[in-house]
Amino acid sequence: MLRKLASMLLALTGLLISLGAFGHSFMGRKALDAGLGLLPIDMHTDKLIYLVWYFCGGCMLVFGVLVIRGAWMAARGERGALFAPCTIGAFYLVTGTMALSTMREPFWSVFVVLGGLALVLSAVLGFASAGPRVAPRTRQPVA
Repeated sequence: MLRKLASMLLALTGLLISLGAFGHSFMGRKALDAGLGLLPIDMHTDKLIYLVWYFCGGCMLVFGVLVIRGAWMAARGERGALFAPCTIGAFYLVTGTMALSTMREPFWSVFVVLGGLALVLSAVLGFASAGPRVAPRTRQPVA
């Protein structure tokens, strides 16, 4: 039961990370447009900034999908399934903590919360999965 609950919450965390890609790429684009409009930068640099902007949004989408996949695999008892969720969780937690401490903008607490959730839920799921293992059922030959 604990493994099922933890995997569902971890998958939900992955979904929130994935949805962050759309917030970043489309809603955050307005602030980027306003800021870049005030700067005298050449067209190449302008295009490069947008390329990196959308790449980061794509990475958020991929990170979320990897967390969801890891939750699903861990719920099935597959070993090593939590490597990606733990790595992504640590990355989000460290990035959010550093940005929050240097920029003092509450927005970065979203990264801290999502990263912390991914790590804590992965730990809970790992401990729940480490319990007594039941041998997998084997198929009986059809006579």
